Amino acid sequence: MDNKASWRLGKMLDNRYEILEILGIGGMAVVYKAFDHKLKRNVAIKVLRDNIAMDDEFRRRFRTEYQAVAMLSHPNIRAVYDVVSSGDTEYIVMEYVDGTDLKQYLKQKNRLPWKEALQLSVQIARALAHAHSKGIIHMDIKPQNIMLLKDGTAKVADFGIAQLDGDESGDQDETVGSIHYISPEQARGEATDARTDIFSLGVVMYEMLTGKLPFNGDTAGEVAIQHYSVIPDAPCQLYPEISDKLEAITLRAMQPNLEERYQSSEEMLTDLEDLCKSLHVPLGNGKEKSGRLSKAGRKGNSLETATSNDENVYVVHKNVPRISTMGELSKQGYVRRRMRAKRVSTLLGFGLVIVFSLGLFVFLWNYWLRGIFSDAERVDVPDFTGENIDDITSREDLTKTFNFTVVYAADSSHSVGTVTKQNPDAGASRMVIDEGIKVTLTVSSGIKLVTIPNIINNYYTDAEVALKALGLNVKEAKKGSSDVTENYVISVDPGVGTSVSAGSSVTVTISAGPDVQYVKVPNLQGAAEDDAVQQLQQLGLVCTQNEITYVTSSEDEKGFVLWQNYSGGTEVAANTKVYLTVGSGPSSTSGSGN
Repeated sequence: MDNKASWRLGKMLDNRYEILEILGIGGMAVVYKAFDHKLKRNVAIKVLRDNIAMDDEFRRRFRTEYQAVAMLSHPNIRAVYDVVSSGDTEYIVMEYVDGTDLKQYLKQKNRLPWKEALQLSVQIARALAHAHSKGIIHMDIKPQNIMLLKDGTAKVADFGIAQLDGDESGDQDETVGSIHYISPEQARGEATDARTDIFSLGVVMYEMLTGKLPFNGDTAGEVAIQHYSVIPDAPCQLYPEISDKLEAITLRAMQPNLEERYQSSEEMLTDLEDLCKSLHVPLGNGKEKSGRLSKAGRKGNSLETATSNDENVYVVHKNVPRISTMGELSKQGYVRRRMRAKRVSTLLGFGLVIVFSLGLFVFLWNYWLRGIFSDAERVDVPDFTGENIDDITSREDLTKTFNFTVVYAADSSHSVGTVTKQNPDAGASRMVIDEGIKVTLTVSSGIKLVTIPNIINNYYTDAEVALKALGLNVKEAKKGSSDVTENYVISVDPGVGTSVSAGSSVTVTISAGPDVQYVKVPNLQGAAEDDAVQQLQQLGLVCTQNEITYVTSSEDEKGFVLWQNYSGGTEVAANTKVYLTVGSGPSSTSGSGN
C-alpha cells in the first residue's frame, strides 16, 4: 500500500487534523476519519493515492472534484470544508457522515416501500438540481454515492468524476461511471450533459422500487448495450402497489432517447414534489426530515416510512412521455381521455385475442391436427442421451429423419461428446417432414477451465456477479480489517489468476471492517489530574502530557480537570486520544494593586 494509504493513526496534519482511522480506499484516493482540533468536530479527509499522484489526468480529476464541490452548498450534498495543499500533498476536508450508503441499505431491505423511495428521490433530485444550476454534472450517481444519515436525510457524495458543464477537456471515448447506472450516451462514449445524471437517478429509483437493476448481463458490454436496446419491466407490473405516477416519472427519467427524457433536474423535481403533495407524502429536506432511522436503522438497518394512503387517480402507461395531474385537465378533457383510453384498450384486447387464436391454431396444426387430417408418417423420437454425438450424426437413417442442433456445455460428470439432454424428450411423437424433425442435443464438452479474475478491493456483490458469470460457486467468509473498507474483497481462494474448472467453489473473504472495541469515556470534570489520567489509561484510552493543556484558573481549580473533548458517557474506540484541560492556578503575573 502506498504511503498515504498507510499514514499512521494519530498523525497530525498541519497541526490541526488528527488521523483517527481509514474509512475507505478507492481507485483515486484514500479517505480517513479525522478530528479537527480547531473546531472540535470529526471530519473526513480525502487524499490522492501516491501510486497515481504523478498521473496528470488523475490530478486533473482530483482538482476538478474539489473545485466543483467547493461551489456547492446544499443540505443534500456532502459538504466540503477545506482544500489544502501541503508540500507535495493535496487533500480535501469534508463533512463526516455518520450513517450508511443506499447500497447497503437496499441490501438489508431488498426493496423500499414506494413512499420511502419517493422521499429519497426528492432529496437526490434537489441535490442534482442545485449542482446542475452551478454547471456541475455528477457523472456517477449510484446507491454507493448516496449517504443516508440517521435522521433520514440523503446526501449525494463523491463528485470524484464530476465535470464542469461544457468542459470538453476530458476524453469523450472514456466511459466513466458504474456500468449498471450510466446513461446510454455515456455507454456509447458520447458527449454528456445534465440529463445523464437524470438517467442514473431513474435507474436508482427503479432499484429502490423493485429491488433489482433494470439492466443486467454477464459482461460489462452486454449491460451497456441493454441501456439503449432493452425496455425493462415496468415497476407496477412487478409490484402493483407502486404508485403509477411514480412509475411514470421513473421510466421517463430512464428514457434512452435524450429528447424523451426529462430535460432538466428541476423539471423532474417539480413532478416529484407535486406527486408528494397530491399524496400527502412529506417532502423531506435537510431541515424537515423525510423520516428518522428506527433503533435498528441507527445501526444501519432501515428508515421509517410515511404511512399515508395511496391515492392513485388514473393509470399512466410507461410510454407516456410526461405525467400530468387531474388539476391540469378540464372535466370534459378528462372524460374524453378516459373514453379514448377505453376504446384503445378494447381494440387492443380484440387484437390480442385474434393473435393468440392464430398462434394456438398454428401450434395445434403443426403438432397435432396436421397428423390427424393427413396420412403423413409419424415416428417416436428415440432416446439419444448417453450416446456419442459422432455415432448419432454418422447414421444416415437418423440424419435423414431428424434435423439435429448440437449445443455444447461444460459437464465434468460426462465424457467429452456424450449427449446429456435432448429436446423433444425421448418417446415424443412427431410427424415426419421434408426438412427433418428438429431435435436439440446438449453435448458434454468435458471440464471447462476458467481463470479467477482480479476482484481484490472490489465491492462484494460486484465480485460475486463476476465469479458467478464464469460458472463458479461463491462462498463468503468475513474477516476484520483496518486496511480494507467494510464489504470489499480482501482475498479470494483459489487466488487471482488461478485456472479452475467451471462449477468449482471459490471462497471470497470480505472485510468486516476494523475489529474495534468501544469504551465509554468517564465524566472527568472536577477530577484530580492524576486520577483522571489513571482512569483513562485503565479503560484503554490514551492520555499523556501531550494530550493535556493547562490554563489559568482559580486556586481551588488548580490540578483539577476543567474540560474534556469527549463528554462523559460517549462511546469511543479503544486507544482513542482523550484531550483534557487542567487548571494551573492563578497567573504568576497577577497580584494585588496598591
